[in-house]
Amino acid sequence: MAINDINLWSDCTRCDTDSQKINHLANLVINTKSDKDFYTSKEVCKMLNITSNTLDNYCSQGLIAYSKPQRKRYFFKEDINDFLRKYRVRSRN
Repeated sequence: MAINDINLWSDCTRCDTDSQKINHLANLVINTKSDKDFYTSKEVCKMLNITSNTLDNYCSQGLIAYSKPQRKRYFFKEDINDFLRKYRVRSRN
């Protein structure tokens, strides 16, 4: 399944708060099977439903790891998963 084929919000029944949205996105990323090992900035922005400025801020603050060969950022799938797990808010139940 390609990242463009994913509708991030179609099955989110509890996405009222930011923490619920993050948990939903984390589950999507973790459970999405992909042959790709890395993603471009544009793909990560689409995957996380954030702007490129937000992704730039995350990178400059060291919140998400990336590689930058030849001036283009790439994000490994495991780094995206680590970022989502790190900021995951557990439910009280």
